[in-house]
Amino acid sequence: MDPFKFGQVVSGSDFCPRPELTQTVMGYINQGQNMYVQGERRIGKTSLIFEACRRLKKYRIVYVDLFGVKSSDILAKRIVKAIISMEQKENGVFTKMFKTFSYLRPSFSIDPITGLPSVSLDATVRMTPDDIETVLDLIAAIKTAKKPVIVIFDEFQDVLSIKDSDETLAMMRSKIQFQSDIAYIFAGSLRNKMDEIFIDPDSPFFKSAVLVAVGPLAKTEFKGYIIKRFRNGGRRIKDDILDRIFEIAGNIAGDIQQFCSALWTISSTGDSIEQDNIPKALELIFARESKVYEADIDTISEQQFICLNGIAGYGGKELTSSRFLMNIGIPSSASVLKALERLIKLRIIFKSGNEYKFTNPFFRAWLLYKNF
Repeated sequence: MDPFKFGQVVSGSDFCPRPELTQTVMGYINQGQNMYVQGERRIGKTSLIFEACRRLKKYRIVYVDLFGVKSSDILAKRIVKAIISMEQKENGVFTKMFKTFSYLRPSFSIDPITGLPSVSLDATVRMTPDDIETVLDLIAAIKTAKKPVIVIFDEFQDVLSIKDSDETLAMMRSKIQFQSDIAYIFAGSLRNKMDEIFIDPDSPFFKSAVLVAVGPLAKTEFKGYIIKRFRNGGRRIKDDILDRIFEIAGNIAGDIQQFCSALWTISSTGDSIEQDNIPKALELIFARESKVYEADIDTISEQQFICLNGIAGYGGKELTSSRFLMNIGIPSSASVLKALERLIKLRIIFKSGNEYKFTNPFFRAWLLYKNF
């Protein structure tokens, strides 16, 4: 069985240890301290949070995924669904929930694919920022001394995409600041937007939570974790091969696990993973994902594609320099900046410090492989 898991939350033996960070998160939760957990996509933020919660055991989790949220209506409804979907349900909670939100006509069904229960709300009824107050009040009512609650907002920076984001954030802040015995965790992958929410003095959430920065796993420990997983499956992998994997995957934990999963798939018990296995593993990933890459290319202009291809080939730093402009054949730095803005909006790339990076490093590897 493939021991490498990616694209999902992991915990227990599947969680690659981050002892200091885990203890930090656990400590803040026990103190009821709100925190914002910031790190690049697929770095392991959500798994870190859930592992800390798992070790604390007594807490119930309200997990709200805000990816792609565009309105306060969607935000409020996602919080309602998260409360209803909380793992440990009580009749009293549901009685209060249905009484409070009966106008949303919530209904339950079983997902025919997963077999898991799902809840739907009346899409014709619109919720407003004022309704968020009521939803957050309900979270406070759910909490008991024996069964405290943790609230996790994942991809929290997407709240800024809401048209009335200032009003929405102000409404959330006005309630959350008085729920001092509930730990709110705000996770986000776009640093500039998370800074806008928590560091900008004009933001309602200014200095409302402490920062927990999640960076790449310590290479020595992560290598040991990977080597052990290959060894338990009767496979061997050398240190220099791992260095190459880390480089291609941008040192991002989830992407490294995906690469290792592909290497596992193309190898057999007793094999030693060598350099010539790397192209084969990449080709397997490309076969699975190339339609997504092609769809992304279809959404951008020729000039945007030239910039993207240039980042793949020349790197993501100093993109308005004369050298980069000459390399890609675009004479105007303003044109490059406009292209970058569009690529960021489409989430194809993101900016980290002074460098532009691919959201998916395998997309970059595919562009180099295709040699456009």
